[in-house]
Amino acid sequence: MIQEFGVEHAYDNHFEPHEPAEKDYVLHYTAAGCLARVTHVGGADADAGDSGEVMELPRLADYPRRPGLVTYLFSLGEERFFLALDERVLAPAGFAYESVNWLRRAEPQHLLFAAATGSQLDRWYRANRFCGRCGARTELASRSREVVCPECASIVYPRICPGVICAVTSCRGDDERIVLTRYAGRTTALWALVAGFTEIGEPLEDTVRREVMEEVGLSVRNLRFYKSQPWSFTDTLLVGFWCEVDGDPTITVDRSELKEARWFSRSEIPLERTGDHASLTGEMIERFRLMGRAAWE
Repeated sequence: MIQEFGVEHAYDNHFEPHEPAEKDYVLHYTAAGCLARVTHVGGADADAGDSGEVMELPRLADYPRRPGLVTYLFSLGEERFFLALDERVLAPAGFAYESVNWLRRAEPQHLLFAAATGSQLDRWYRANRFCGRCGARTELASRSREVVCPECASIVYPRICPGVICAVTSCRGDDERIVLTRYAGRTTALWALVAGFTEIGEPLEDTVRREVMEEVGLSVRNLRFYKSQPWSFTDTLLVGFWCEVDGDPTITVDRSELKEARWFSRSEIPLERTGDHASLTGEMIERFRLMGRAAWE
């Protein structure tokens, strides 16, 4: 998955008031995306882009003019990453703004993770330039990662939205099947699992039951936690669950959310996710295709 790139790039998000050195990465974002240099470019479809893209992110030394407002983000092994909060910067030669979603299959993986995580923090910083309580202009805390209001002392921390990925299965003897869905409103959409955000006051297990019922009209039982994943593309902490259909397996599709949904046997599962090394969804689908019920036992 996107956050799994080995100990040589161990993620450390402990905040320190560092100043960037020439060799440090300094990320910048606009509505068009992340400042990056991409080579070996494949298809430009955000859902089904070809693999093969190789990306570079700018270091401080690359900028023809040093950005004015820079804050420390995190480190990956020995490499440090900063964020330029300037509205505009002079882009280094050869760099352009690329959609972070479009870069989802780019390599190296640790730079993709940095670009995605940096975009989440950039959105948060920019969304909290003014206090939501009194309207005063906020400031960055000097010793920790938070936004503070100098007028009313309100404190805002980075936003993380919990959500679930639900692998709904039916395994009776050799008949092992899984529910796959495709989202509505997308010209190209990969097959995916049932997913959704957790509501206020709702345990994760209830989110699974509600989302599965809302999207495909099924009751489920025997929920089993698989693993979690930070998914910065939507400010989400995803929690993966395996579960089994309980009762009638007839699918009723919520057409406002989904274009289609149906049961797939292991041999019928499309191979479009075999190269998806970024997402929890892709990992769970491929795990079931290869292992069936043994995927969670």
